[in-house]
Amino acid sequence: MYDEFFNTIKIEYDELTNVYDRHVVTSFMDYLLTKNIPFAFVILDIDNFKFINDTYGHLTGDEVLKEVAKSIKEVSKDFGIVGRYGGDEFIFVFPNSNEYQEVWEHGLKLLKSPEKLIIDALPNVNITYTMGISRFPLDSTNSDELFELADKALYRGKIKGRNCFIIYLAEKHKNIDVLNKRDKIYSPVYLNNKIYNMLNSTQNFDEDSQNTISFIGSSLMIDHICFEKGEELKYHYYHPLSKKFDGYKPFGYDNIISKMDVNGFFYKNVIDDKYDQEDSLIKEFKEQSIYSSVICDVKAYNKHFGFLRAEMTAVNTGRIWQQQDLVILINFANMLGLLFYIKELKNK
Repeated sequence: MYDEFFNTIKIEYDELTNVYDRHVVTSFMDYLLTKNIPFAFVILDIDNFKFINDTYGHLTGDEVLKEVAKSIKEVSKDFGIVGRYGGDEFIFVFPNSNEYQEVWEHGLKLLKSPEKLIIDALPNVNITYTMGISRFPLDSTNSDELFELADKALYRGKIKGRNCFIIYLAEKHKNIDVLNKRDKIYSPVYLNNKIYNMLNSTQNFDEDSQNTISFIGSSLMIDHICFEKGEELKYHYYHPLSKKFDGYKPFGYDNIISKMDVNGFFYKNVIDDKYDQEDSLIKEFKEQSIYSSVICDVKAYNKHFGFLRAEMTAVNTGRIWQQQDLVILINFANMLGLLFYIKELKNK
């Protein structure tokens, strides 16, 4: 269909993955722009690829790149072309596709494609993707701007928790400053310092705790975060972009403590049918529409005060909790435990 383009350009392939070289894809973008043919532009990033490289070695990393490229090329062959941009990033162009629903369906096919990946060197590692998508001519008529807008959408997907795709919408994403926000939002030093200051800002324990939990939920893009104490849930925060659920209730001390590791926390990236459906905590997750969770023990000097709960509620998806996320939540739970302990001492 696009023989005019492919017959006039030198076709080059990425040596490792055998998908198109980035120059082919970006040139195809420019061709479609000059012909005024609508299209969607996609940046795909393999989640936690640095962890795979650092943990399993670069040879395994290369194997992952080759298998991912083979998979996404096969999945997208009927609606687009794919090239390797560099590292663990791939770029796509979907010609004659810019209606939201159609682009969404293409994105979903790509998102689900790793479910069939089999990588012998990584039998217990789930490969997931995060994607950002922009559209011509709806978002811009300039290739550089389309790339920038897709990058903003990709960034939004990463701070949302990865394993997702975001279609750029100006009303939601135009004010994202990728370069400036990336350093702050993903800096445990910045967040821990901010959290410490907020917990001591008014000397009103409940007010400080609520404000701090709201700050953490907003900064880390957590759908719901709260404090569970006995039969009570306190300090709720609901992210404005998430679907609010009114049925949250305590998981119960016994259900949680049996899952805790020696460091006093528990997390699941994706809670789905692979887990024991008779497990009492999994049942609670299902009943409360929770698809990903972090739970931290709030304690000090071996005295337990409750649990910090952070959870994602997007249907049929999870969140790949990053080390930075866990550091922030665990440190906050520890600070909260110390404040509860001090408060208890003062009241004696």
